[in-house]
Amino acid sequence: MTQGPAAPLSRPMAHEHPEADLVARLVARDPLAFHQLFRTHAADVHRLALRFVNGEAEADEIVQEVFLAAFRYIERFRGHARLKTWLYRITVNRAFKRQRWWRRRREVGADALPEQIEHQPDQAQRVESAQQLALVRACLDRIESKKRAVLVLHELEGFDTREIAEFLDCPRSTVLTRLARARADLIRLAREAGVDVPEDGGHS
Repeated sequence: MTQGPAAPLSRPMAHEHPEADLVARLVARDPLAFHQLFRTHAADVHRLALRFVNGEAEADEIVQEVFLAAFRYIERFRGHARLKTWLYRITVNRAFKRQRWWRRRREVGADALPEQIEHQPDQAQRVESAQQLALVRACLDRIESKKRAVLVLHELEGFDTREIAEFLDCPRSTVLTRLARARADLIRLAREAGVDVPEDGGHS
């Protein structure tokens, strides 16, 4: 890995920052502090990575890259953000760099949607739901990557638009625009494929 996560040089953190002590230990290269950071956030980083890459092995690679970057570039941590937010931003950036992340991904939301299908009352409805899900995934694959990332983070991961703006290091207005356009693209593409997608979606 030749370059660290896009982030400004470190700034003095406010004394009230809830993780100030941990960050100070990380900057001092305390191995126990890095163990604590990994133990606290590795599972969440892995789960987020799975949204963007092709399976467990690739997600594991992302996790390794993220925490290696955190170790190397902790001095660049923004004092006004949470460590979790910073790690998520690195995760999203790493996923973006893997150009195949959406072309090859076919299990987006697979941890939740198949369960909904399983609860359909009869086999015919299950088959129909599975077919519609496959069509929706194909439609998602056709949405431009930056818009698609916002849609996944908001709709599947449940992050609000302010958090997403921090992850992607862009204005919230940009996130709102991408989210609205991604929804519109998905609705249009899904309807062209014969799938009805609700239009409602509040921004938060």
